[in-house]
Amino acid sequence: ALVRRLKQALRQNQELFLETIKTLAAAIDAKDPYTRGHSERVSSYSMAISRHLGLKQEEVFRIHIAAILHDVGKLGIKDGILNKPGGLSDEEYDEMRRHPSIGAQIMSPIRMLKDNIPGIRYHHETWAGNGYPDRLKGDQIPMVARIIGVADTFDAMTTTRPYQQAMTLDYVLAKMHSMSGSRFDPLVIDAFQAAVEAGDISPPSRESQLPAPSEVS
Repeated sequence: ALVRRLKQALRQNQELFLETIKTLAAAIDAKDPYTRGHSERVSSYSMAISRHLGLKQEEVFRIHIAAILHDVGKLGIKDGILNKPGGLSDEEYDEMRRHPSIGAQIMSPIRMLKDNIPGIRYHHETWAGNGYPDRLKGDQIPMVARIIGVADTFDAMTTTRPYQQAMTLDYVLAKMHSMSGSRFDPLVIDAFQAAVEAGDISPPSRESQLPAPSEVS
């Protein structure tokens, strides 16, 4: 009976933890109505890629949390930059590039999220070493960040933003494959392709991407 009660308490704590994380992610996405649901989709895609890489369930769960929180640093970026239609100035782009390190700084005091910090901080690093914030290269980049980077790019390309229309799936797949070995880990791209072919990853419908009138007024 004691073991049963402990298991129940652990499950309840985990559910509360997940709900708290998802609420925070919703607050992040709410800063920009055009990215509504972005964090949840990136998390879903990341878990699918992780499973096709054959990662253990505990690792998949850690990636799930890190992916939900990958953009938490955008809470520290001005709304005028996040919501700006069209391209950013060099100064604005430099500010936007700070969000991974800001996110890691926000989450670092939370001991329970220690293992999730690498996915938050390094998801914009690239395989060739010209990413940010630390210009890590190849295997220096934690696997969680490599996975989130692929999932994040896929969602950015397949959703409508103020500065672009959603691209077709065939175009996105071809484009991402062309960046295998330069921007992305080829192993992660192979797992991503396998997840797409298995139906575990698919872009959101056009209708689901449209913000409500009150959100864009």
